[in-house]
Amino acid sequence: MGMWAEWRAQRQRSRRAATYVGQLLRTPDQGDITWLGSAGVSEPLAVRELTFAKRAIGLIVAERDALDDRTASDVAHQLAPVIAREARVTVDLAREWGERWRAYTAALAVRGNVESPATRLARVLLSGAGIAEPSAEQLGRATQFVSETRGAANLALRDVFGVASLPDDIRPSALRG
Repeated sequence: MGMWAEWRAQRQRSRRAATYVGQLLRTPDQGDITWLGSAGVSEPLAVRELTFAKRAIGLIVAERDALDDRTASDVAHQLAPVIAREARVTVDLAREWGERWRAYTAALAVRGNVESPATRLARVLLSGAGIAEPSAEQLGRATQFVSETRGAANLALRDVFGVASLPDDIRPSALRG
């Protein structure tokens, strides 16, 4: 691939990543904010934690479900300036995002746990909101939020980046040659 074609491909990937990140940056639904508020979480904290969860889940989806290995990196590069802008307004926001991101990735890295990955991510969300020992109902509702957010992010990823299409009569492993 020539330099011009490579530059154009990178710009196209950046545009797609920006579109995908735009989906992640939408304000959380009022119903989710109200639900977390009913658990005793202040509205600003609820909005922040739900926002962090949407971003983290969106990055995880980009890492795990994208067709191109560069997609997660492109998404992270589009998200970084957003977080930097927000950190100029709220001083500790970048540090808090970093802590939360590490907690989400650590929750997925746990092996041998009987809880589903969505439930482990839900625990991170609730912990960030100050609910260290959630009730079964709170954990179930948070798990539902995580699952719905993952589904929406996966749909957005497919809409923006496309879906894999393989011939019906050829095994995927046969295409490597």
